[in-house]
Amino acid sequence: MAADFDEPVFDDDFVKSATFTEPSARERARPPGRRERRRDRRAARRAAGSGGLRFRRRRRREPSHRLAVFQVLAGILVLFAISFALWWWNSGSRDEEPVQPIVPTITNSPAPPPTTAAPTEIPEV
Repeated sequence: MAADFDEPVFDDDFVKSATFTEPSARERARPPGRRERRRDRRAARRAAGSGGLRFRRRRRREPSHRLAVFQVLAGILVLFAISFALWWWNSGSRDEEPVQPIVPTITNSPAPPPTTAAPTEIPEV
């Protein structure tokens, strides 16, 4: 629910709970734990850019102009291939004579032969 124009967006309780507290003198005096030391070493390696001896990574480069042109051309070729495939799919059959000749549907058949009436009585033998 949106706040009205005359109401503050953040009330006092929210602001008090969101304040940053400095570590106490006792917390600053204690030596860093194993996790903190590892985090600091990792951050120092990243800042140095070497990546350490075991973790060699390629530095990220800006994409070249050629790569961008290649990606655009590849996208255009893919779209062309899709549109050609859809056109091929919807264009119908590939027979030499694609339309079957229309034949008349009315047949000149003779009238059915007359039927004989079935006997109503069964003859005794």
